[in-house]
Amino acid sequence: MSILPSPLGLGCYPLGGGYGAVDDAQAARTVDAALDAGWTFLDTAETYLQSEERLGAILEGRRDRVFLATKAFPSEPYTWDNLRTAVDSSLRRLRTDRIDLYQLHGPQDWVTTFPGAPGYEEIGDALARLRDSGKVLAVGVCNLPLDALRAVHAHAALASTQNLYSMIDRGAEDDPLHLPVEREIIPFVREADIRFIAFSPLSRGLLADDLDPARTFGPDDERHFLPRYQPDVYPAYVDLARRLQAWAGDHGHSLTELAVAWTLATPGVTNTLVGAKRPEQVQAVARAAEWRLTPGDRAEIDTIIATLPAGAAAARMIVWDHFSADALGGLRVRRHGHDPLAS
Repeated sequence: MSILPSPLGLGCYPLGGGYGAVDDAQAARTVDAALDAGWTFLDTAETYLQSEERLGAILEGRRDRVFLATKAFPSEPYTWDNLRTAVDSSLRRLRTDRIDLYQLHGPQDWVTTFPGAPGYEEIGDALARLRDSGKVLAVGVCNLPLDALRAVHAHAALASTQNLYSMIDRGAEDDPLHLPVEREIIPFVREADIRFIAFSPLSRGLLADDLDPARTFGPDDERHFLPRYQPDVYPAYVDLARRLQAWAGDHGHSLTELAVAWTLATPGVTNTLVGAKRPEQVQAVARAAEWRLTPGDRAEIDTIIATLPAGAAAARMIVWDHFSADALGGLRVRRHGHDPLAS
């Protein structure tokens, strides 16, 4: 790989419109701000709405300046043929001849199940073939439970895993959507010398400065569907954010800087992706990588987090209730030009 992934990277879901409308010019300014800040790592996915297309246009003539990662969504089985088609489709949208890191976006049965789907050993072999093709320089996974992660790694020699991880998303739960990240995933990847990429260190905006408890999220914003952002839960997270913001301010930093610095201070975390849709959101965390939190700092932070009411703490960050069969079919059409699973 000619370019290495910077410790901080740009999560490009917001650039596709996942958290509300973004125009082409604003997306370009946001990418420019990331590059100006020294972030070489750009992470997108085929399912991030218009993100791949926008990045392809924005990076025209400067592709060699970035470490570009994208993902295949489990809208159909992870067969060799399907993954090969997914890679080719992403290459076209990104206007490039190679992908630096190609990742499985989640478990094969993340959203729905497929009869006769391949096992993870076969999936690992398919990822290795993609890497051998030269179109993909390294392969990784996202959101896989430990047994699947082990199986794929044994056949594909994974470069990375990517997981939801923040001060308030540590994986205390143990279910297919909320994995035991601190207890299982991070210890395994440290032992196996696999990169751990934390995504959503700001917990989709819950760990941001100056939150408004009365804010609502429209249907064009994914958070509209998530339990933590509902009117009876969101204010509790705003109260927590204010307490953490006060602590960060006492230490000469913002809450957003604290949230990002906290992930990077965790042993085993090699990279953190910050989702941004405006240049100022990139600039707001520019100093985070320089902040070194002490064990005492982390203990004080944990004490503050423990004040979150139990009901709010139990609200889930990931749900698929809003992801319809039609949406999965649309992803397959986006990939193939038609839906191969249509009856």
